[in-house]
Amino acid sequence: MTQPGTETPPARARGVRSTWAALAVGLFLASVGNLRLWQAASSGPQAVSWPAIAAGFLVLVAGFDLALQAAALPWVLKPLGAILLIFSAITSQVMLDHGVLIDVSMVRNVFETDAREAGELVTTRGVLFVLAVGVAPALLLLFTRIRYGPVRKELALRGVVVLGTLLVAAVAGWLAYGQLSIAARANKQLQLMVNPVSPIVSLCVYGADRGAREGEALLPVAADARREAGGARDVVVLVLGESASASHFSLNGYERDTNPELRARDVLNFPNVSSCGTSTAESLPCMFSNLGQASYTHRKAESRENLLDVLQRVGVTVQWLDNNSGGKGVPERVPHGGVEGPGPGDHQDPWDGALVTGLQDFLDSHAGDLFIVLHQKGSHGPAYWQRTPPEWKRFVPECTRPDLHNCPREEIVNAYDNTILYTDHVLAQIIDLLAANSGAAHVALLYVSDHGESLGENGIWLHGFPLWLAPEEQTHVPMVFWASQEFRAARGLGADELQAASQRELSHDNLFHTVLGFFGVETSAYDPALDVFAGGRSP
Repeated sequence: MTQPGTETPPARARGVRSTWAALAVGLFLASVGNLRLWQAASSGPQAVSWPAIAAGFLVLVAGFDLALQAAALPWVLKPLGAILLIFSAITSQVMLDHGVLIDVSMVRNVFETDAREAGELVTTRGVLFVLAVGVAPALLLLFTRIRYGPVRKELALRGVVVLGTLLVAAVAGWLAYGQLSIAARANKQLQLMVNPVSPIVSLCVYGADRGAREGEALLPVAADARREAGGARDVVVLVLGESASASHFSLNGYERDTNPELRARDVLNFPNVSSCGTSTAESLPCMFSNLGQASYTHRKAESRENLLDVLQRVGVTVQWLDNNSGGKGVPERVPHGGVEGPGPGDHQDPWDGALVTGLQDFLDSHAGDLFIVLHQKGSHGPAYWQRTPPEWKRFVPECTRPDLHNCPREEIVNAYDNTILYTDHVLAQIIDLLAANSGAAHVALLYVSDHGESLGENGIWLHGFPLWLAPEEQTHVPMVFWASQEFRAARGLGADELQAASQRELSHDNLFHTVLGFFGVETSAYDPALDVFAGGRSP
């Protein structure tokens, strides 16, 4: 019983103030959620000074705090914070384990790949990481009682906290401005590591772009294209490599003999070829369009016809056979399909030798001129060891796990080089098959990879870096050409012309015009300057 003249103090409010809960989420995102950012900033040849890193951290905390304090409303803070924590853990794990940057191109890869390919990126370590730094903090937030005070007091406290974090960030940024500005200019990739800001922005841009394209009419390309009928039958096979780097082809001087069979078949090698993009989703639409890399955007390419449409319209039979995650929209208006055959798992994931099986039957069953595209699995990572049959594992031991940074680099290179050696064998098989048909047709093979691959150089793995930041390993691609004597003679391609062509600086921009030249297609869209072999043909 209360004595006269005394008062019972109010019960202590239970729970955590919404202001502190929002600040805690912001601090967690800026620190643990950005491990890859701070790792990249503090190491490597262009490492940022610790004062600049500290200033950058405080600026990031202030930005997150400002956004989260504005969203710290009942029924909003908890679900939003939990989603951000889990999302940032997933994107952080991908950047840490695979050394990639998550821009619009990478988001497109995610949505346009298949479950099998995506599954190769999932590791036990990655799952545990997401559970520990994403799911666990999210559950803690969801089960924490959040306390909201009176509106005026709540706004006042939030205002003080926000102003405080902004003031501290401003002072730190001012003191380290010179170092921050130098770091920003020298390490532009750091901007794409700000997590989860960069992934969220990229996701929104991708979604907006997809929505804007719906319902658009397809723009015609080379509507005036024509081709004279008659003459010998032409059969051209285009093999699209996957993740093959020119630097690992012995034809380009690599110390290991990764191209013994191609060398024995006297192919024409092109040592100076660059890719249009660093991912399949970017490079494939680009290399089959007539836009050229300088004018290319994914949206432009999807809204217009491509090389396959033009060839089909002038009477060439086109067939696309895929052993990858699809043609990224390129072959959707021509006959296309996948292949089956033996592989590391079931027949839905075959080795590239399956592309050769049935090729002779297709040649026999289709009369007239043919353009056949074979899309390889090639050297797609990170599961390089799964790309080669047991008998083609010449370089051992191999890395046999997808979290590459946990393997010795020599084992990663061994597994990767085995994929190049196996590609060499598959290409040799196709050449031999075409050579056996050279009496009935003019036959040729052109091989070019869609992009290259990073194998841990400077802490970068796989592919998909933004083109303006990408290392040469991801953009310098191999290209080889073989043709029967009849094919070369009909197009005036003697030894001198072929040698001159092989020394040119080339890119994916040349593919559209070179293939039109192979089939003698006349159109105002054809540019002889971009036709690799135009020098050997009469006007």
